[in-house]
Amino acid sequence: MKLSQLLSAIGTDCPQDTEITALACDSREVVPGALFVALQGANADGRAYIPDALERGAAAVVCRPPLPEGVPGGLVDDPRAALALLAAEFYRHPEKALTLIAVTGTKGKTTTAHMLREILTAAGYKTGMIGTLGAYIGREPLSDVSQVAPNTTPEPITLHRTLRQMADAGCTHVVMEVSSQAMKLNRVHGLTFAAALFLNLSPDHIGGAEHADFDEYRACKAALFRQCRLAVGNVDDPNWPAMAARLPACAPISTFGFGADADVRALEAAPDPDRPLCTLLTVDGAEPYAVPLPGKFNAADALAAIALCRALGVSDEAVRAGLAHTSVPGRAQRCPAPAPYSVVIDYAHNGASFDAILSALAEHHPRRIILVFGAGGDRPKMRRRDMARAAARWADYAVLTEDNPRSEPVADICNHISAALGDFPHETVLDRRAAIFRALELAGPGDVVALLGKGHEQYIEANGVRRPFSERAVVKEFFAVQH
Repeated sequence: MKLSQLLSAIGTDCPQDTEITALACDSREVVPGALFVALQGANADGRAYIPDALERGAAAVVCRPPLPEGVPGGLVDDPRAALALLAAEFYRHPEKALTLIAVTGTKGKTTTAHMLREILTAAGYKTGMIGTLGAYIGREPLSDVSQVAPNTTPEPITLHRTLRQMADAGCTHVVMEVSSQAMKLNRVHGLTFAAALFLNLSPDHIGGAEHADFDEYRACKAALFRQCRLAVGNVDDPNWPAMAARLPACAPISTFGFGADADVRALEAAPDPDRPLCTLLTVDGAEPYAVPLPGKFNAADALAAIALCRALGVSDEAVRAGLAHTSVPGRAQRCPAPAPYSVVIDYAHNGASFDAILSALAEHHPRRIILVFGAGGDRPKMRRRDMARAAARWADYAVLTEDNPRSEPVADICNHISAALGDFPHETVLDRRAAIFRALELAGPGDVVALLGKGHEQYIEANGVRRPFSERAVVKEFFAVQH
């Protein structure tokens, strides 16, 4: 693509009309003929890497003023916004061939996105999905899902390249998890979403390089709604008005919730008496929807998906079929266990998510709930206290172990949790594989063994190294050894 065509997307002219072969915002990824966009990072200014990019063969540069003398390119005030527009142009605007659906909220984005993917597929649409667990066309991953996606919402070059793959593969719809960081960093700048879905908002991602305070966090979430043609929101959440206030004039609004003010109202979310750890969700008095996940929080995500699909005109038959087949890696995920007890894997890694999954499991009245969990190193220590309190509130026994200790000693982390647990029955087994084996050995008929914290992750990170680790594989190994 000619440099002049690319720069026209950001309103910039360049007399030297060279051929551009690629886009890059990391100088280490520059190839000969690339356009290098110098971004301002949390700890470094991308302008400092322009010489390296040129040495690697960059044909042009886009950056904040000044542009190095003799270098083709363009000057912009906001390189991140420019990168999004350049990526759309370079990949020939794949979004124009797609119905884009955005899902945002503090909790539940991944589960709701999977539900929407299944419903739209049941409705006959070829559907892509982009989020925490990576990118998919239908249920097929576009990359190695053993690695967690670097960002819930990819950077613009990856995002538009992925959208181009989806459009070329015949997708008509794409469900995207859109994070507050994505909005803050202009990753989806220039995109218009056919619909945006707001789930909930609670304090998170505050501090460090993320958000200065809750007000900024909420403002970044709300900014998404400037870019949609239809909004569906959780009327039970007090932050919904801040989202709705950002909508374009005349954009339709639909709400959902458990309260009387909701357009799509849930009357009851109750354990399914015929299926362990599943939920029956009654909406507007109609025949209950079967949700193959436990708890009101998963039912709330299903309600959000139902409301959005109704707003888009998707048939109720497709909604029911899609929900009934939803399975989300690492989210209240049942692990095959040839035993008279259940094994559940969940990504819960703070007090609120512990409360949510454990209260959901408790609704099904297991004989005992046995936990395996640790806590991430180099993260706020109050999380350990909050998780311990939730564990003591809902569970019967805990085996403390490693999670992602990062630079902290595992024993120190477990000691912090142990102190917060106090007299609650627990023990410490530092090796996570051995801890899982111990919990399974302790389990008996009617128990639930809950492996919390890792979820979809396929590694344990310590001292800058990620070693492969699969909880599902460990559970499978345990039963293979037993038999």
